[in-house]
Amino acid sequence: MQQDYNYDRALAYFQRGQIDQAIETIKGLLANEPNDAHYHGLLSCCLLSKKRIYAAEYEVQLALKNNAEIPFLYNTLAHINMLKNKLSQALQDCDESLRLDPEYVDSILLKSDIYLLLNQNNKALQCIDNAAQIDPDELAVSLAYGEYYLRTGDFNKANAYAEEVMAKDPQNLSCNLLMGQLKLQSGDVKEALRLAKFAILQNPDSSEALALFCDIKVRQNLFLGMWWRFNSKLATMSNTKASMVLISLFLIFNLMSQLLFDFDYKILSNVFSYGWLILVLYTWVGIPMYQRKLNKELSQFRFNQNF
Repeated sequence: MQQDYNYDRALAYFQRGQIDQAIETIKGLLANEPNDAHYHGLLSCCLLSKKRIYAAEYEVQLALKNNAEIPFLYNTLAHINMLKNKLSQALQDCDESLRLDPEYVDSILLKSDIYLLLNQNNKALQCIDNAAQIDPDELAVSLAYGEYYLRTGDFNKANAYAEEVMAKDPQNLSCNLLMGQLKLQSGDVKEALRLAKFAILQNPDSSEALALFCDIKVRQNLFLGMWWRFNSKLATMSNTKASMVLISLFLIFNLMSQLLFDFDYKILSNVFSYGWLILVLYTWVGIPMYQRKLNKELSQFRFNQNF
């Protein structure tokens, strides 16, 4: 009875983003039941939320050795493989989870995330629709729709779903991050910053919250701001469409350079000729500068590495 109570307490800590408290509670549970698959599975989820991927993988494998019939273990393993960029394996893990429980919404939504990474947007949306048919009132489904439309560039629909979740659960970490991204896209930097700080206070280990905070800093930067807007726009496009945009820009710059040269505007022709090179260099330089900015922001937070 006490074990069940402590497990529920650990689960509640985890769901509220209080990961360190959850880990400490699970450690106490494992001291008494070292082979319990549910305890190892929840510990794996906690470690995964702290981006300790290999430790999380070790724990979930221990759990599967003790009980290979628990759907959420395969769902956790799918998360791990997704972070390791093993997307095909992650899809297989989701399918195994759904074999054990065909209505396990978490695995259906995770498949949607994986399909988005594979730029298979239609399959991603179909997964969310399937989850909505199973549990239309689940907040995670509304969040998935919001994140899908943010990713595909339909900010009005994304905002509608984000507001729906915020009305029901204003403390929801994922929803605050989604709303923060939408506010940043709309230019409301002040509100985006408030939401980012709130998310970090909820879970200082959230890499998504820290990434949003860094995006805001970059957006405010005179040099990197334009680079961020350009890349944010490209990120909402498919690979084919983004490639077409870049090719079109290349053709436009070169066509203008040639036309100006033919009409004997040689100086302006050189400006357009060099303009393309400057744009390319700008995008290349922007990436390492963004990474340094992110690392600088991350370094300002202290993470508890003890376990």
